Amino acid sequence: MKRSTRNIIAILIVVFPIYLVAIIEKIMVKTDLSIDGIFGGSMLYTFLGLLVIYFTNKYLLKNSLKVFISQKGSLLLDISISFSLLIVMFFVFKLGEATYNHWFIVDIDKTKISNTLNEIFSNNEYIIFLLIPFVWLTEIFIVLSQAFILNNLWELKSNKLWSWVSIIGMALLGAFVHIDIGTPGVISWFLILTASSFIYFKYRRVYPIIFASILYQTIDLISYWVYVL
Repeated sequence: MKRSTRNIIAILIVVFPIYLVAIIEKIMVKTDLSIDGIFGGSMLYTFLGLLVIYFTNKYLLKNSLKVFISQKGSLLLDISISFSLLIVMFFVFKLGEATYNHWFIVDIDKTKISNTLNEIFSNNEYIIFLLIPFVWLTEIFIVLSQAFILNNLWELKSNKLWSWVSIIGMALLGAFVHIDIGTPGVISWFLILTASSFIYFKYRRVYPIIFASILYQTIDLISYWVYVL
């Protein structure tokens, strides 16, 4: 089988069952926001997604996990990039609050997710599970799936135009997974994912993106715990 054919099959294996199903689920408002749905269904989905990426990468593409980690980087560089991306994340959401959040009025019922978070933060075991295995595995899965798709797209063509088309396409795909939080959320995540995809294009290391994503989600959840509850 030609390498390009393997790349296309690998992309379809990840995009259709993982991203398109998630987007359709969000559009149809079928997401289970209960504790069982978050800690059970979502974790199972994440775990199966990681297995799909691992086995597709290893057996279909004949790649090792090193394909996601360029050896040219360093710990200091990873930390610098992580905090730079974290700053970008906070800046984008603040930009949204000051501008396009007011242009697109979205009426979202947050009762279910608020009740679930309140229940989680009233139980120490739930808190630990949320902030460590849940957030960590979820963000690792999201970043690896994006890097996986980008790697395969970039193998199809190596010119700069195609690289940017891939970056924008991946950012759009990832942003639409957040369609349940409305147009402002999609715009914010599109900008963030464009930045993270460009960082991956430049450095070919998932470490800084994973670390920044975990740190952002952890800060966001702890802020909810401290300032909202």
